[in-house]
Amino acid sequence: MASAAYLPLPWQTEFWSLFDRRISEQRLPHALMINALDGIGAKELAKAMAYRLLCLNVDEGKPCGRCKACQLIAAGTHPDLFEIEPEEQGKPIKIDQIRKLCVNVAKTAQQGGWKVVLIAPAEAMNIAASNALLKSLEEPEANTLMILVSHRLSRVSTTVRSRCQIESLLPPSHEMALSWLSDNNTHTDIDLNEVLTIANGQPMLALDYIQSGGLEHLKHVEGLLDKLRQSAESPLAAAQACQKYRPEDVITWMLGYAHRLIIGELKNNPNPALFNFTDKLITARSWLLSSSTLNTQLLWEELFIEWTQIFQKR
Repeated sequence: MASAAYLPLPWQTEFWSLFDRRISEQRLPHALMINALDGIGAKELAKAMAYRLLCLNVDEGKPCGRCKACQLIAAGTHPDLFEIEPEEQGKPIKIDQIRKLCVNVAKTAQQGGWKVVLIAPAEAMNIAASNALLKSLEEPEANTLMILVSHRLSRVSTTVRSRCQIESLLPPSHEMALSWLSDNNTHTDIDLNEVLTIANGQPMLALDYIQSGGLEHLKHVEGLLDKLRQSAESPLAAAQACQKYRPEDVITWMLGYAHRLIIGELKNNPNPALFNFTDKLITARSWLLSSSTLNTQLLWEELFIEWTQIFQKR
């Protein structure tokens, strides 16, 4: 059975219990940063938290999913819920978005209860946007909760981080993730265990691979990496082949592949150059987020040349 969007996911029950208790005891912070891997449902948890605070018929600590407030949230029209994300996937959250948010959140709640702000991913805020948010973080409005979701906490402005209570969300066990994936997947010809392994144990990412067709693309890129390791493909040709994919996806797939090598095949024979390469991939991802003019063909060529050299040295 598919998970209800207004409820926490099975592996989030401990976090949810603490959150619910803080509401009952009136100990909610004004700003909460959820630090979690992308693909384990941190954004979904934040949305469920918004339901919990705005629902008009909470039952045993859970939103009902049926009242007027829950219906407005589901429709994306609740006047006291403010959701901020990049206008385009992979692009920054801009200062104008945060300025507009700050004006709106300073107003009285239209439904007379809580106001909830969701910002995801927090690291997508550029410097100007981060600075524009500071006043709202420093001078919080009453009955207002700001929930920021971060998948790369080190890339969030230090001044923003220091004004939030940071909570880390742990990934589910392999068994729990596999069970959830089985309940939510409708494709019977998929090896769910394989997909979950490829997604590094992140069930939401695994489901996205299955539903979007991204699994085939990911396997193509990993096949190129395999060929490059064996000197059976040229970096130039591999770079050209990757031009048809979203750059952010290619970086994510390469990071996942390198991570599996590190903890699997090369676990007992570590290669320092591979660790350095993953650092370079993380840096490249930052370049992609901050620049709209980056020449990805040259970036892939450089990365694939270095990838090839890692294994030629061994």
